[in-house]
Amino acid sequence: MSLSGDPRSLRLRAAWLAHGYGLTQAQIAERLGVSRATINRALEQARSLGEIRIWIEQPDGDLTPLALAVEQALGIPEVVVVPSGPDARPETAIGLALGKLLSDRIGPRMRIGLGWGRTLTHALDGFQPALRPDAMVLSLLGGQVRPGRPNPGALAARMAAALGCEVVFLPAPLRVDHPDTRRRLISECGLQALFDLAEQLDIAVFGAGDLGASLALTQMSQSDIDALRNQGAVGEILAQVVDASGESDCFDVNQHVMAVGLSRIAQANARVLACGGISRVPVIRAAHARMKLTTLVTDEAAATALVGPTMKEA
Repeated sequence: MSLSGDPRSLRLRAAWLAHGYGLTQAQIAERLGVSRATINRALEQARSLGEIRIWIEQPDGDLTPLALAVEQALGIPEVVVVPSGPDARPETAIGLALGKLLSDRIGPRMRIGLGWGRTLTHALDGFQPALRPDAMVLSLLGGQVRPGRPNPGALAARMAAALGCEVVFLPAPLRVDHPDTRRRLISECGLQALFDLAEQLDIAVFGAGDLGASLALTQMSQSDIDALRNQGAVGEILAQVVDASGESDCFDVNQHVMAVGLSRIAQANARVLACGGISRVPVIRAAHARMKLTTLVTDEAAATALVGPTMKEA
């Protein structure tokens, strides 16, 4: 359907497709049902009006009804929905929206707990906060020990650098060899104080992964993942496998994970999940069931699935 009758909606959707998903002007024109020249003018106008910066303004008149429907259906106070792209990997666009939200949301003296993942990495690509030297960023997971692997601590350091504030790392590997090792690291090596600190967060920001494509589960074999699925697992949150109700204690594999527990995260004043794609709908539901999200940043495909057939019929 052509959007040429609504110039602002056209500009913003074209901007998302160009900068959030990397489509060419020809591809955008075909997708939106207008000429390439129209897309070129729309993008130029968006730049001149300041709608394209590092992030892109949310198209209020387009996806707000869907966002409101998700809020009502799930009972989440705030939902931000970005347009879905031509593939099933919406991390870049969701990250852009999350970066804008956090830039506006983080205030003085805030304690920020930060998770890990592709979406959060893209969020920091467009993170433009005011300097907050009295804030603190806490990495919620241990680190990767294999060279060349993305590292949760590095992500926390990037956020802290942008804010000009202190960063606190979880000085342990992401996974340990035995539950007793985890227990000793926490109780005998000083990490208990860090875990206690995580109960005093102003905001916790994290992603979630499905079992098949999670960075946090890349060290697991396919047979192990299949076994978890057969036990009722629907995905992972902060490297901790969860079932449909968000419970994690029922999976022994979580006893090897050095990460702040989900029950502690649930005590943060604000709990922000950035996650999208149809395959992640079950783990989005699980995250909300366990931690009662205050904000969800997702894409329209996942949002539509979260609402269900009611929205489609409306």
